[in-house]
Amino acid sequence: MSIQEHDDAVTSPGTPLASGAEVTGAAAPLPFDAAYAAIHARDARFDGQFYTAVLSTKIYCRPSCPAPTPKPQNVRFVRTAAEAQGLGLRPCLRCFPEALPGTPQWAPRTELARRALELIAGGGLDEASLDTLARRLHTSPRTLHRVMVEETGAPPVAHARAHRARTAFRLLASTDLSNTEVAWAAGFGSVRQFNDTVKQVFDRTPSQLREAARRSPRITAPGVPAALSARLEARGPVDVDGLLAWFGARTLPGVDEVSGSRYRVAVRLPRGTGTVSVGLDADERLRASLVLDDAADLTAAVRVARHLFDLDADTPTIDAALGQLPWLRDAVNARPGARIPGEPTLTESLCRAIATQQVSVAAGRAQLRRLVEAANGPADTAAPDAGNAEPLSAAAPASSAGTQPAEPQASRASGGSGAEGEPAPSGTGLTPFPTAETALETLHAWFRGPAARRDTFERVLALLADAGEPTDRDGASALLERVSALKGIGPWTLAYARLRTVGDPDVDLSGDGALLSRARTLGLAEDKRRLTTLLDGARPWRSYAALHLWG
Repeated sequence: MSIQEHDDAVTSPGTPLASGAEVTGAAAPLPFDAAYAAIHARDARFDGQFYTAVLSTKIYCRPSCPAPTPKPQNVRFVRTAAEAQGLGLRPCLRCFPEALPGTPQWAPRTELARRALELIAGGGLDEASLDTLARRLHTSPRTLHRVMVEETGAPPVAHARAHRARTAFRLLASTDLSNTEVAWAAGFGSVRQFNDTVKQVFDRTPSQLREAARRSPRITAPGVPAALSARLEARGPVDVDGLLAWFGARTLPGVDEVSGSRYRVAVRLPRGTGTVSVGLDADERLRASLVLDDAADLTAAVRVARHLFDLDADTPTIDAALGQLPWLRDAVNARPGARIPGEPTLTESLCRAIATQQVSVAAGRAQLRRLVEAANGPADTAAPDAGNAEPLSAAAPASSAGTQPAEPQASRASGGSGAEGEPAPSGTGLTPFPTAETALETLHAWFRGPAARRDTFERVLALLADAGEPTDRDGASALLERVSALKGIGPWTLAYARLRTVGDPDVDLSGDGALLSRARTLGLAEDKRRLTTLLDGARPWRSYAALHLWG
C-alpha cells in the first residue's frame, strides 16, 4: 500500500448536518443505507456523528448500542441528542446516548474497566470473590471478565495478582519489613502464595528481588518497570501481512520497526514511556508484548496495541458489505480482514501527512528521519530487538474460544536509556516520535523544503504544542477541527490524520494521488470526481475500500 499527495489547499467549510433520510459524518452527508449499516455493525467510531431515533419504541440510541438493530422502517437518523429529545424520544438505558464526550457514561466499557482496576488496586479481590467485585460494579462476573479482557488484555484475577506482586516489589525494594510482613501487607493470603507468586512473576525469590533492588537505583524509583504479554481479541480475521507491509514502508529508525511477523513502536503512556510490539504468536493468534517503564500503564498500552491494528473493527460485517461491490469483490476475497493501520499520536499523523505533500512516501520518510535525529540523535541500529527476545512473561490468552485467559506476568526490565533527548523504555533501543514542542524547536535543523510547507509545519506544531497531545479519539477529532482552519491544511491532510489517529472508518480519500493512479490502472476511475463517486458507493466503509484499492 502506498500514498502520496499534492500540496493541500485551505479546507472549505463542512456540509451542514442533515437528518431524516441522511445524516452528516465527518465531512459529507451519510446516506440512510450507510448510516443503517453503521448501526447494524454497532461501530462505536460513529458515536457522536449521529443518533438513531427508534420511532416504534420512542427511544434514541448511539450507533454502537448493543440492543438488537431496529427495522429500517422504524428508524430515523438525527444530528444531536437534543434533536431526538425534541421529537419526544427518551434516551436508551443501555448506551446512554445523552452522555457528553469525556464523561464516564460516554465510554461505559472503558469506565467499567477503569472502575474495576481502581477497586482491584484497593484490594477488591484480595479477600473477596469475582462475584462480589461484579456486584459492586453492578454487572455480572461474565460481563466483567469479558470487558476486562477486551479493554486490558487480561482478566480481573490477573490484575489482582499483578497488583499484589507490584506492591510486594515496592515493599521489598524500599522497606526493611520481613518477607512475612511484606506478604501480609501486599494482600497475599499466605507466605507460600507470596513466595510462589513473586517467583513466578519476577523469576526471582523475594530475597533475590530485595538484593537486586538494593543494587539498582532505577529499580527503587516510583513505579515498577516490567515486560508484559497479552493476547489480543479481534472480531473476525486480521490482515496482518497488509498491516506489516504498510508499517514497513513507513518505519523511522529509532522510533518503530517491522521485524519478522511483528510491528514494534515506542510510545508515550500516562506514567512513562513504553514499547508496544504486536504480531502473531506460535498459535497464529495476535499477541502484544509490552515493555513498560511503569507496569501500571498496562491498560493504556493494550489500548494502543488495539488501535495500531484496528482490532475493534467488525471486519466480517465490513467485508460482507464491501464484497457486494463488483469492483471490490476480488480484492476483499483475496485479502479478508483489512484493518486501518493506526498511529500512536496526532502529532505523528499530521507530520507524516504534511511531509508527504507533493512528494513520495520515501521522500516524506527521509524528512521525518531528520526530525527524529534532530530530536534524539542518530538511531542505535545495533540496539537489541526486544520483540524477538525470549518471552519475558506468560501469555494472557483471549477468551473468545470459551477458555479462561491465563494471567499475564510482569518481569524485571533491564536498565538502559535511549538516545540523547528522552529516555527509552528499558532495554528497547527505541524512543517515541518527538513531541510537537520538540519538533517545533528543532524545525530549522531538520526541515528541507518549500517555505510555504515550513510555515505550515510551524503553524500546526505551534497549535499542537499549545493544545497538548489528545489522549483519545474524541480529543483528536476536536483538535483536528482547529487544525482544519490553518493555512496549508486541506482535505487530504485532515483525511489522512483522521484515518491514522482517529481510525475513522468512512474517510474520503479520493484526493490521494496514489489511490487515483491505482484506480486509473484498474480502469475504475479516470479523475477525482469519478473516484469520489466510486468510493461513495462503499459508505460507511470508505476507509476500508481505499485500503483494498491501494492493494
